[in-house]
Amino acid sequence: MTGGTDPQPELFGNPEQRAVLRKGLAMHALTRHLPDATYYGRGVGILRPDPAGLELLRSLVTLQGVANIYDVPEGQRKAVMAELEDQGYSLTRYANWLSGADTLTVARRIVDEMPLPEDVTVTVIDAGTAHTTLAGLADVSLSVGVMPIAGPMLRGTLKPGVGVVALDRDGRAVSCAAAASFAHPDHTEFGGLAWWGMLATRSDRGGQGLALILGATAMLAMAERFGVTRFFTGVQQGNIASEKVCGRCGLAPVENAILTVVDASALKGGKLTK
Repeated sequence: MTGGTDPQPELFGNPEQRAVLRKGLAMHALTRHLPDATYYGRGVGILRPDPAGLELLRSLVTLQGVANIYDVPEGQRKAVMAELEDQGYSLTRYANWLSGADTLTVARRIVDEMPLPEDVTVTVIDAGTAHTTLAGLADVSLSVGVMPIAGPMLRGTLKPGVGVVALDRDGRAVSCAAAASFAHPDHTEFGGLAWWGMLATRSDRGGQGLALILGATAMLAMAERFGVTRFFTGVQQGNIASEKVCGRCGLAPVENAILTVVDASALKGGKLTK
């Protein structure tokens, strides 16, 4: 793996989304040494909303168009959100769901016991996977309104990360999931934590458990390839389907929230995902 950037990285989405991903890659190259900076394949963010962190956050949004705050204490959340909204940013609040001690055991049980549809095969993306397969994964994610993370993260060539895609017998991608390292690896509290998400399934393949199987596969691949065993994801309030998948995969919500912060002039709608 390398800490630099690919001069022609695989980036997906509309021109605005690709621009955000390109800026995120460049910003990670500049900030990867900072202990409180985060990056999982979209934009560089911060861990906590302390004064120094918020100062960095504003610069990140100015330069990237987006950023995030991972660990927002509930007692500070309203004040932090009000301050950022007063400054003109678009905010999205997510509940923080964390893996538990038995999450990988649960993931292994899901993969071993849940049958795939007969016409579906699962591929875990790596450095040698064909571009068309990676593009198919991104297409599934975009079809449900979720911005894919940058290709070098899905391949695990920039930082530890995996993309997982399900292909039908015609080679069409029908479901996907991903996981990627998040904080600086030397951070005492969050260094071993990975983001987990991009669980998406085409509407004509719903109800077959594909998101659950691929999500579990992504966790197991991160553990097997990179030794990563702790995961988190953000779930918007009212997203019952995502909450059910998280619960079945052994994750549970914690009190502190995650915020994404977007300059709506850089990304229409002011959201990274729907």
